[in-house]
Amino acid sequence: MISNIQTITTLDETFAYGMMRWKYPPLRDQSDVELIEKTPIELRIPRWDFALNLLEGCRLNPQKIAIYATHNGDIDGPVINWRFSELEEQSIRIANLLRSSGINADDPVAIVSPTVPGLFATFIGGFLAARPFPINWMYDSVAIEDLITQAGVKAVIALGPTPGFSIWENVTAAISKIKNAPKLFSVHDPFGQPYEHDLLTEAKHFTGSKLDFDRPTAQRSDIACYVHSGGTTGHPKIVKILHGGMVYRQWAANQGLAFTPDDVVLSDTPLFHIGGLLVRGLVSTADGQTTVIPSLFGARDKKYIENYWRYVERFGITQISGVPTTLSVLSKQPPKSENISSLRPYFATGSTAMAVSVQERLLQNTGCNTLQSYGLTENTSHAALDPRDGQFRRGFSGLRIPYTELIIAKMSKDGESIERRCNTNEVGMVVVRGPGVSGGYLDPRQNKGVFLSGGLLVTGDLGSLDEDGFIRISGRQKDIIIRGGHNIEPQVIEDALMLSPHVALAAAVGKPDAHAGELPIAYVQLQPNTHISEHALLDFASSHINERVAIPKEIIFLDQIPLTSVGKPQKHLLQIDSAKRAFSQALEGIRGHWTLDVEYVGGGLFLKVSIHPSEIQTRQEVDKVLSAYAIRYEILSS
Repeated sequence: MISNIQTITTLDETFAYGMMRWKYPPLRDQSDVELIEKTPIELRIPRWDFALNLLEGCRLNPQKIAIYATHNGDIDGPVINWRFSELEEQSIRIANLLRSSGINADDPVAIVSPTVPGLFATFIGGFLAARPFPINWMYDSVAIEDLITQAGVKAVIALGPTPGFSIWENVTAAISKIKNAPKLFSVHDPFGQPYEHDLLTEAKHFTGSKLDFDRPTAQRSDIACYVHSGGTTGHPKIVKILHGGMVYRQWAANQGLAFTPDDVVLSDTPLFHIGGLLVRGLVSTADGQTTVIPSLFGARDKKYIENYWRYVERFGITQISGVPTTLSVLSKQPPKSENISSLRPYFATGSTAMAVSVQERLLQNTGCNTLQSYGLTENTSHAALDPRDGQFRRGFSGLRIPYTELIIAKMSKDGESIERRCNTNEVGMVVVRGPGVSGGYLDPRQNKGVFLSGGLLVTGDLGSLDEDGFIRISGRQKDIIIRGGHNIEPQVIEDALMLSPHVALAAAVGKPDAHAGELPIAYVQLQPNTHISEHALLDFASSHINERVAIPKEIIFLDQIPLTSVGKPQKHLLQIDSAKRAFSQALEGIRGHWTLDVEYVGGGLFLKVSIHPSEIQTRQEVDKVLSAYAIRYEILSS
């Protein structure tokens, strides 16, 4: 039992040796991974409490700057900073405030805010006293209410009224509809003024030197927090993240990227996303690294991105940060006169597959290799990572991380078991087993077909393993384009389009077709102030796609491709748009009055055609057209 945090005055030597050694064995190939695994993981990680790791990170060098913050990408403006000693004190004050407010260890506390310095203290205090639950601050009131209700949230900590954000309005609207409304606290932009019930202000009334309550050391299987899935289909699920998974993720990130307390990192990825929360967020604090918060808007702030290389120079950033969509922009915006010598020769990215052309441009512009990773929320982030000291396989997502098993499998028809393991280079379902696998979904009904017996996690991704253990992700099973029996990987099309200097982003989907089932098409967002015709870009793509059936039949230009909060294309929205275009055209010649609606339901498209007024002939003609397609539909009369 730990009732007084002041009793933790030095790092446990055994724990420090295993977790914070700062000298790492080489990672070149699969044999190096296996060599690490010769030592049982329990000897490398003797304690599994992530909250205590965060406190120890604050105590490595209490007077060191823990956090720098600038105002919305203004590199020349004022800078706010917190030392680690202040971060620890504020964290303990918040923990004591939460407990005094009737919040218990197992009670979820929703956190709805972009990244501000106080958010790091909020998370540490939350891990000490309760169960943090970060929620996408871009969600509307309906989505926020749904997640708060599902989780049984007892308190909400949200950004107060702030120009450019509607968070406070959405949160207050959400909790006003809840019968037993959770307690509400606010956090604020450090360059603005506190709002009512400000968390840091109210926490000042409590001691920051010790916990005012007994707190048992967390065990490996204890739930640390909730994190909702990315919601790329618009329906996020709540995942139970374990202390064991978070501590393992810290250890694995340190091993894979050779982190030390001397690293200085940018926090420009939302902390409600598992990658932003851990590898590009709290792991840095637990390691005693300095974090730089460039803007409340993160990588969405154009001013910050324009000043990106100046941030690297001014703060001595050691690793480039960003999801592939952000890095795609940076690759076409190379450093000019900025001194970027502080950068290490490698950095990691994830979230979605990165085009090889972007990796090559970044290497040419910065001298830094992009380590591609593969992971998901349900596995507490990454399961594979390129070896920092070895040869990279462009188009692959690295080797499995130590103590994690990657299985490529053909699943049974019901999806509840592995029918057989795939051969080398054979595409199948990616299944993960290891210390990072989460505790499943909060709603146990959602575990079916995902969390299987024996600790297996069915990812929903298709992939293959080569003879050296490198994993290649073919894409989400639901995103594969099937043209007349040919399985087309969208990434083949997207990578070809990304080679064009005119293209900023590309996303390939299937367009419903009565004869082939689906035809490949692509949505493209062009670089600012550039132009290229559809015909010219199709010719360009055709010259870079070896598989003839994968050449897109059409390119649709969008001012902005819809993205999730972490930069993944929302392909379900593009699939809906593609279907609307296809079926509007197919039904165009039908007489009568009808309207078409396309929805994404149960992992696939669903059409509704309403006939006004009900006309038998019109209904028959619509049914005749739609029955030629492999798609679910319903014809309604009104």
